[in-house]
Amino acid sequence: MTAPLEVEDLSFSYDSPLALKGISFTVRPGERVGLAGANGSGKSTLVWCILGLLRCGGSVRLFGEPPGGGVLARVGVVFQNPEDQLFLPSILDDVALPLINRETPRTAAHARARAMLAAVGLAGCEGRPAAALSLGQRKRAAIAAALIDAPALLLLDEPTAELDGRSVRQLKELLLGLDAAMLIASHDLSFLRDIALRAVVLGEGKILRDGPVGPVLGDSALLLDAGLI
Repeated sequence: MTAPLEVEDLSFSYDSPLALKGISFTVRPGERVGLAGANGSGKSTLVWCILGLLRCGGSVRLFGEPPGGGVLARVGVVFQNPEDQLFLPSILDDVALPLINRETPRTAAHARARAMLAAVGLAGCEGRPAAALSLGQRKRAAIAAALIDAPALLLLDEPTAELDGRSVRQLKELLLGLDAAMLIASHDLSFLRDIALRAVVLGEGKILRDGPVGPVLGDSALLLDAGLI
């Protein structure tokens, strides 16, 4: 079975020095991989490179293909800043948009969007624009939009940022009920320990460790070196 995500010798620089240096890893079908790193370690940059939004060295393959075109329809994304994906007059429209773009009838798309918004604790907010919501609510709406089309791969960039404890618990339950492969970029070690099967630790733009989540995130010396504790 083709891996949902393969990254090989990826490098990227905004200027000098390199922001990412020789990154290589694979996410297998159904695997939940935590991408752990302190702020500035390159997590968000890596997500943007995977999506083809930044031109990088090395190679990225999504389901065996380069990023772009139809293959991105199989990928759900939650960006670190929800404003990057919420821009329509209501969050109901934002969440339903991926289905409408695939010619799902509007009534059916809105019904599915209402169900997803309820699943992330936003029932009753459907008609409000993102600008009228708190940052945590906007983050939850972005998560609903990413999940609306049942993607085979989820890329989540700091999904718990600005969420309260109840919202984090709801998100955890929601993600654990999915069959999708996931790459979860976060410095929330507690969340990664609960959700991920494997951890990739970034530090200064390179992979410091890649392995089972328990031993990797239980290594205090590693976490100290990565700036995570």
